[in-house]
Amino acid sequence: MSISNFNCKELIMKKIAVLLIVCMVTLVTGCKKFDYYQDNPNKPTKATPALLITYICQDIFKNNPINAAYASRHLTYYERPSESINYNWNRGSFGGYDGLRQVLKLEALVADNKNFQGLVHLFRVIYFTQLTETFGDIPYTDALKAEQDGRTPIYDKQEDIYAGLLQELEDANALLDTGNGIIDGDIIYAGDAHKWKKLVNAYRLRLLIHLSKKEGQTKIAVRQQFQTIVSNPAKYPLMESTGDNAQLVFNTSDPSNYYPTAGSLSVSTLVSLEQSFVDMLQKREDPRLFSFGDPVAGKTAGVFANYKGVDAGLSPADQQASASQSSLIARRFVDLRSPVNEPMIFLSYAEQEFLIAEAIQRGWITGDLNDHYQRGITASMAFYKISGTIVMDYLNRDLVKLSTGDSLTKILTQKYIAFFMNSSWEPFYEQRRTGVPVLRVGPGTLNGGKVPKRWQYPLSESQYNEINLDAAVKRQFTEGDNVNATMWLIK
Repeated sequence: MSISNFNCKELIMKKIAVLLIVCMVTLVTGCKKFDYYQDNPNKPTKATPALLITYICQDIFKNNPINAAYASRHLTYYERPSESINYNWNRGSFGGYDGLRQVLKLEALVADNKNFQGLVHLFRVIYFTQLTETFGDIPYTDALKAEQDGRTPIYDKQEDIYAGLLQELEDANALLDTGNGIIDGDIIYAGDAHKWKKLVNAYRLRLLIHLSKKEGQTKIAVRQQFQTIVSNPAKYPLMESTGDNAQLVFNTSDPSNYYPTAGSLSVSTLVSLEQSFVDMLQKREDPRLFSFGDPVAGKTAGVFANYKGVDAGLSPADQQASASQSSLIARRFVDLRSPVNEPMIFLSYAEQEFLIAEAIQRGWITGDLNDHYQRGITASMAFYKISGTIVMDYLNRDLVKLSTGDSLTKILTQKYIAFFMNSSWEPFYEQRRTGVPVLRVGPGTLNGGKVPKRWQYPLSESQYNEINLDAAVKRQFTEGDNVNATMWLIK
């Protein structure tokens, strides 16, 4: 072999060695770069209490009320009606347990923060209440224990669930205090623990009113608990004005922060006020009508005679035939030029005042019935920027003032009006409890002309937790898992 050939081979081997080294370095650094790019520097990678608070608040408070408004007969929708329009629903969802899993994560992070612990109790109560109001008996004490082999939890009785939830609200009230610091991540009350404390107690009043049919027939001291809260404002503060409303305020920073129906073509063109609701408002000359809907096309706004609803009991075809001469939902609910619209209320000061008025009327507590009733109406009017002599004149109308007629029906009617497009399914649940107002049914509502009382349990439960589900259904409903069956709460 010549020296020149040897040098050539040596040179080639050196080049190969260099290439191998370069490749190895590239692989190593490449792996580092790959790992580096797995994390988005603009998004959090670990859950913190503040982030979880924000997420849970959005999940609870941003609750599109449109289907509840259909079922409650505030509105009607006349093309391919949803199950909420025609009362043809079947199975509900256990999606609330997904929210509860986030609350469980929050609980694990806040052992040293009493305000956060208080909100853990409140959030648990809200999710569990929504679930039991939907179905009846649900997993409560054994829920969320999959890691402890709790994949087939037992179903607690609704009475026991309510007893537990009311105790959790007592615990939440004891924990929340401004002296415990600001609540980071709070998009409802900007970190103010005292306002959350007011919500805890107002929400407790709501749950106690839910139990009105069971007062004196349950181990839960319904009347006594209501009395205790209202009679001791130092320990159990309540909302004092509309400034305490539990509500989510929307903004224009991102489309995800718009009002839920903003820009919806179907809502803007195929949703009208319901006939019985319009009649209710017109008979009382209620100025809120002008905030709820538009006048019939071509007619002047602000004139009661120029508004008309669509009968939700009619078939979809007959509803469509009458829709051209009806009042569509107000443009502010769908206008993308101003997508903020109004705050989404979870529980308002107005509702709280109606709850107290009802308790006085039922004899649970003492107090000025008319004062609380009028405060509720005035607060609802204020939400729509209606005040002054207009409100005073309204309060003195025969169909409004309590000095004539059935005072309880008047309280419940005013609460129903104040629920328009807010408070999620609460207007439907309250109508289910009280029968006020009578909801319109007919050829288009299916379900044998009945308004359902509940939802069937999810199919997944019959697949994965059949024994416990069957036991719960048998002890509650002689007719089986039926949408028209009556749960313990409203028997």
